[in-house]
Amino acid sequence: MSVSLAELIGNAHAFEDLDDFRNGIPVLLREFVPADVASYNEMDEEPFGSWWTTDPALEVGAELEAVFQELAGENPVLAYMRRTRDGRPYRISHFLTRAEYHRLALYRQFYGKIEAEYQCAFTLPSRPPVVIGLALTRSRTDFSDREVAGLAAARPHLIQAYRNAELAAAREATITALEAGLEQVGTAVIVVDRHGRVDLATPAGRRLLAGPLKGESSKRLGPEVTAALADRREAGTPATEPLVVETDDGPLSLRVLRGPEGGSEMLVIEPEVSGLSVPALEALGLTARQAEALRWVALGRRGPDIARVMGLSPRTVEKHLHGAYAKLGVSGASEAATTAWAAVGVRLPS
Repeated sequence: MSVSLAELIGNAHAFEDLDDFRNGIPVLLREFVPADVASYNEMDEEPFGSWWTTDPALEVGAELEAVFQELAGENPVLAYMRRTRDGRPYRISHFLTRAEYHRLALYRQFYGKIEAEYQCAFTLPSRPPVVIGLALTRSRTDFSDREVAGLAAARPHLIQAYRNAELAAAREATITALEAGLEQVGTAVIVVDRHGRVDLATPAGRRLLAGPLKGESSKRLGPEVTAALADRREAGTPATEPLVVETDDGPLSLRVLRGPEGGSEMLVIEPEVSGLSVPALEALGLTARQAEALRWVALGRRGPDIARVMGLSPRTVEKHLHGAYAKLGVSGASEAATTAWAAVGVRLPS
């Protein structure tokens, strides 16, 4: 591998927005695992909803591009990931022999023409039916087990980097919407300073300020939420991990989008826990039990408490969690929780 895992992670986190990530990540992948071509793909079941970019740029022409969009579903890795939502890295050779691969119309009409004899691909969690895929192809040699393992180790960190870029895009989209007029923003958004003083709030945000998030006045967050935000800043909690606030009407999920150092914070508020569901976490390649245990870890539960909720023994829960940590390439509960929240993503303002 040309660069280390640490270098890949550091460079992936340097992207400032989604466009930078989409266009830059293929370059980084080829530096990490040598390949003739690396690509970032957003694949929809409807061909017109699909889009990709490559490094180096492939000049395939409109006709060949249309062929790929029509036949992409024949790719056995994509088909498997759509069916199972298991996004870990797989080679085409995991599913097909060379002869079987060469018989595909996708190979005869597209991959063969760009000399994509071998491919390894994985996905980033996304909302169905869209699949966000990262793929590497070669013309001469298949990808080794070591290279596949390296991509598997990188995947949780790339999920985090993608979500950071997505959150930056969400912040910019929200600012644009706010500048266009607060009444047009349906999302609950509150902009506060470090002391919990409210600078701006959408109508939905103001309703929460008058209710569950209420402080001494409608222009200040409650002391408990203000203190929790201060604790997050002190701990360096990543933006992908929301602040969950318990209210009489159920939990609220606060995505904390930070501005410049010492500046305001934008709170994008959603009901419940932002889609942190078992199916969403199964998209990381986890079993249902592993996903359920990880969900409780991400929500702050630990050991015996998780066992009680799941109706299992602590030892069995520990087994499921260790299995989840191994698949995610993380060393413990804190890293696993961060990856879980990153997998959920963030809704852009509406």
